[in-house]
Amino acid sequence: MRIIQTIIIFLISINCFCQNSNKKTYYYYQNNEIDKTVFESIDNRKYYTRKIENDSSIIKNIYNHKNIGILDSIKLKQITMFLTKIIGPEFNQEKKTMIHLYRKNNKNIYKDSKYKRYWKWIKNNSDRYQSFLIGTKDSQIEPNKQKHIHFDNYDLLEKLFFQSSQFKINHLLIKPDGEIYIYFGLDDILNVLDWSVD
Repeated sequence: MRIIQTIIIFLISINCFCQNSNKKTYYYYQNNEIDKTVFESIDNRKYYTRKIENDSSIIKNIYNHKNIGILDSIKLKQITMFLTKIIGPEFNQEKKTMIHLYRKNNKNIYKDSKYKRYWKWIKNNSDRYQSFLIGTKDSQIEPNKQKHIHFDNYDLLEKLFFQSSQFKINHLLIKPDGEIYIYFGLDDILNVLDWSVD
């Protein structure tokens, strides 16, 4: 009886392996098809991959961690009014604003509020930059203005900029002229800052 069970398990695993090997893999960059060589040559530090698999194929899609956009004057005014509402008078719309947005039950916000090198750089460049750590509705964070921790109980930032993101932390740099840098993922806020400074 044991031999029959072993043979059946062996045949099932071979069958499963053979099905996987017959799947065709498709490669995409920002939803445009590319070949496997280009896909494998892309720097993983600047991009992230999403994989979708079904019975007949595997789709691997690469996306930029950093995306650049521009807000028109009306949207910029709305965002600055919203940030003034949740942050208060310490928000200055004349400075470049770095926002780190934390989703779900993400305790990294407290660790990041104590990141000495990060906050030292912000303080030394406070004439040009300001930074805030903001939790979404489901982040379960406690606001603390002294530690730059705030709460977006409307989830407006997530809905406007990060609705398609699957990461627990996302980042946004807003310049006074309306240019924005949107970052998906990336856990180290100092690296995000380094990538944003011009």
